[in-house]
Amino acid sequence: MILHINTSREWRGGEQQLYYLVQGLASYKISQIVVGQPDSPLETKCKENGYEFVPIDMRGEWDRRAYKNIRSLCISKNIKLIHTHTAHAHTLALLAKRNHLNIPLIVSRRVDFKPKSSFFSRWKYQHPANDYYLPVSQKIKEVMIESKIAPERIITVYSGIDLKRFSKSVPHEYLREEFHIPKKSIVIGNVAALVDHKDQETLLNAISKMRTNIDFRLMIVGDGKLETKLKNQAEQLGITNKVIFTGYRKDIPALLSLFDIFTLTSKEEGLGTSVLDAMASALPIVATNGGGIGEMLDHNEGAYVCSVGDAESIAQGLDKLVGSEELRTKFGAFNKTSVKRFSVTKTVEKTKLIYYSFLGDTLYGEGT
Repeated sequence: MILHINTSREWRGGEQQLYYLVQGLASYKISQIVVGQPDSPLETKCKENGYEFVPIDMRGEWDRRAYKNIRSLCISKNIKLIHTHTAHAHTLALLAKRNHLNIPLIVSRRVDFKPKSSFFSRWKYQHPANDYYLPVSQKIKEVMIESKIAPERIITVYSGIDLKRFSKSVPHEYLREEFHIPKKSIVIGNVAALVDHKDQETLLNAISKMRTNIDFRLMIVGDGKLETKLKNQAEQLGITNKVIFTGYRKDIPALLSLFDIFTLTSKEEGLGTSVLDAMASALPIVATNGGGIGEMLDHNEGAYVCSVGDAESIAQGLDKLVGSEELRTKFGAFNKTSVKRFSVTKTVEKTKLIYYSFLGDTLYGEGT
């Protein structure tokens, strides 16, 4: 029995990746339980689709009641391996295991910033109870090695996407009507939370520097604490007629069908699965090389990859793609083929092999 732990109360890329993994493992009849926050989107998604979910209120990484509940669950359910999917889940699992449980601990790592150098951080990341780290990009692996985590305990497992989800075009004309986008306008799309490391500030600066005479709109899809600040910035730059803030949306496949170009200008990014979604949708891309983004893209083939914060280069890349349908088609076709390296099937297979290295055939059933 595998125990997954996720402490997020939101639904973002990490939760989607966990859900894909649960789906994939279930197809092999591998027993698993997901522990998450009560009333979270993850709870809803798991229960709707018949996956066992145990709600535990986790109020922080030192929550004594939470880690005791996790420990009790491990004992009562005969858990064979713990896989954590958030930073706070990692701490809670270590505390649950400490001096009590000899259960392998696998830690997914999705962010590319260095762990802090405090005593607590060193205790957490260099603790011998951490069996393997699974960073989602080579960039994260490099950062972890720089932080003195033993390389032999680090295995890169790229995030993956469900390629079938993007195999057909989705009706999207209703979006032009909803957001009053003229029929011939080129649509540039950005799908990301409105938070500092996604750096929509640089994206807005880039839009203000574009020189094309062709009509276009930028759609920023997502919500977050910087929404008001970014809207004020767009107004100060005089580009409010070009920029649409959609807020949080669930119809991402339709939006990707609407977009002509995709852009992501993050300063830091574990991998950035929204880029993979865009590639699978045959979109040309303009992005920064923040974190693991550059590992997915081929500069001058399917994308223009720019330095973090370089608004001028981002503007130039967008200008080229807005101005040439032929170039957009060429880049999009390249990405559609290239993205097959990042299928969720490969992510599940590699993770399953890591589990198997600890559990052998018992991975597939309690009695074998």
